[in-house]
Amino acid sequence: MPKSNNVNINNRRLNGLIHKLLVLVNLFLGALLGASAQSAKILNHSDKHPPNIVIFIADDLNMQDVGAYGNIDVHTPNMDRLSREGMQFSRAYAASSMCTPSRSALFTGMYPHHNGAQMNHFTVNPGVNNLPQILKALGYRVVISGKTDVFPLDNFPFEVIGKEFGKYEPIENRVDRNNESVHLIETHFKTHRDQPLCLIVAPWLPHVPWFPHKDFDPEKIKIPAYLADTKETRSALASYYQSIAAADEMLGRVLTALDKVGETNNTITFFTSDQGAQFPSAKWSVYDKGLHVPLIVRWPGHIDKFSKTDALVSLVDITPTLIDLAGGKKIDTLDGLSFKSVLFGHQKQIHDYIFGESSMEPHYWYNYTPGRTIITADGWQYIRNYHPGERFITHIDKVERNEFYFDSWVEAAKTDYKTRFLLNRYSYHPPEELFNLNQDQEDFKNLVASPEFSNELTKGRSFLKEELSRQGETDEMILKGTLPTFFDHRYTIEQGWSASDLSFNRKLWNPDTLFITAYLNDLDRGGVITDYFGNFQLFGYHGKIGVQLGGGEIFESQKLPMKEGHVLFKLTARGDLSLLFDDQPILTLNLGKDLTKVKGGYVTCGKIQGRNQHGRLQNYQGRIFDLYFTMNELSTAP
Repeated sequence: MPKSNNVNINNRRLNGLIHKLLVLVNLFLGALLGASAQSAKILNHSDKHPPNIVIFIADDLNMQDVGAYGNIDVHTPNMDRLSREGMQFSRAYAASSMCTPSRSALFTGMYPHHNGAQMNHFTVNPGVNNLPQILKALGYRVVISGKTDVFPLDNFPFEVIGKEFGKYEPIENRVDRNNESVHLIETHFKTHRDQPLCLIVAPWLPHVPWFPHKDFDPEKIKIPAYLADTKETRSALASYYQSIAAADEMLGRVLTALDKVGETNNTITFFTSDQGAQFPSAKWSVYDKGLHVPLIVRWPGHIDKFSKTDALVSLVDITPTLIDLAGGKKIDTLDGLSFKSVLFGHQKQIHDYIFGESSMEPHYWYNYTPGRTIITADGWQYIRNYHPGERFITHIDKVERNEFYFDSWVEAAKTDYKTRFLLNRYSYHPPEELFNLNQDQEDFKNLVASPEFSNELTKGRSFLKEELSRQGETDEMILKGTLPTFFDHRYTIEQGWSASDLSFNRKLWNPDTLFITAYLNDLDRGGVITDYFGNFQLFGYHGKIGVQLGGGEIFESQKLPMKEGHVLFKLTARGDLSLLFDDQPILTLNLGKDLTKVKGGYVTCGKIQGRNQHGRLQNYQGRIFDLYFTMNELSTAP
């Protein structure tokens, strides 16, 4: 073969190789650029300025009571707009069906037992990290407007505005008449232009008392299946819808404010609720209507419009998701998981199951009937009810502030089978329940006794056992709860536990003389023995026993030679105080005021509720045996 031909052939081969190489390079660069574009879509301008965050938390709102979720009676144009412009979750659940535990879980990313706030109005544990702490460390300005309802509030470093509409009453203030949320948005992007904003708008809407209905005809609205159809129920439902409309109008003002300042596209907007409505078998219960909440998320250009997902998520997932979106590192101690991958369409499910609970209110007129539940990704719900022999009692029964309808249920149940079923379902819970949510969204048909669903029952029991073990909560803990153990004229609290003032009927627990008794060891280390509703703290520390008053005044004994023994504290309504240790007087004085009465706060054993203190008020370093609080007489005749 001639040399020139060989050269031509070699050139052709070389050109072919070069062409193939260029194709491969182009494919690689295309893939790289595509990935970069996708990353840019995800990150937006996060390398320069993280996205702003707005979270609107409705108060006591069922998922089904939003227009976007199929309710044709209620008026929610702004919630519906948000759904059209973002992603709507159909399977979002609260961690608890009460305000404080649910919000504490949302803001900490931890289930109630983990964060400490299981009963309503209780504090989180000392040192629990939370959303405002984390986002502030990432450079955010973190503001809450309206209702806070997490304790102690100074552990949650929010910038708090909207204090007027953040109060329970008067209800006319609940609509943010001063437009503080809107003004914050308007001013922030002028005065804090380079700082990302996280704004949480939290009205008392549609929490009771509901607004009187004026835009809804009780006779024309559809009654949900879980409610008894009585005239009084219809009126209550219409008023509930009126309050939902007021919440929607507030949301509309917030969305309009973002539009006007040109920050809509730079803002991730969340809409949700803390738990279900204050109707029977909803709020306070672990049934679907108690825990199933709306969740809508919008971020124009990043989350597809009109998108819907059946991803199973919990409100404990909100905090890890926001950390992820803000560019923070994953925190392994949180119970929740980020669902950012769901928002961007990369993943369909993040959980095999989620957990929910109700530990009830601490009110003395409630019965303590806690529940724990597992909801699985394949649509099953398992419930374990504790103290099933006790009647389930809540505000609904006797203390509604308006639109009282419960008596109409009791009356209708005498003749109407369905009402009787609904009333009994609310008032008495069996030890276990199993529901197929794919076919029974109302939780009406308990399948525990059905042999064909034994596998689902076993799975539910196993998941619950696994989850309680992971959280460190035992059946014994659940059965007891955060309540004092009452006797005729005294009560006791175990070391490391506490009780709320709401657990006491002050007409009964109103001592003229208060006795506190216990056996102490390790008095050389010691710490706080009890905090008595903030009136005073009784302590035993470095061999001395004494009291510290609310103003900080300290009165203590001389140093005692014994490291353990029996303490007897006596305080009268006149302020006469005496302390005995092993029957020997060690301190006598007059405080000049009555500190014997129950007041707002907590009574504790061996700790200060929600605080890590030092010195005299540190958590007791040793054992406190049999701490009893006794009224008026240490012993009485039977």
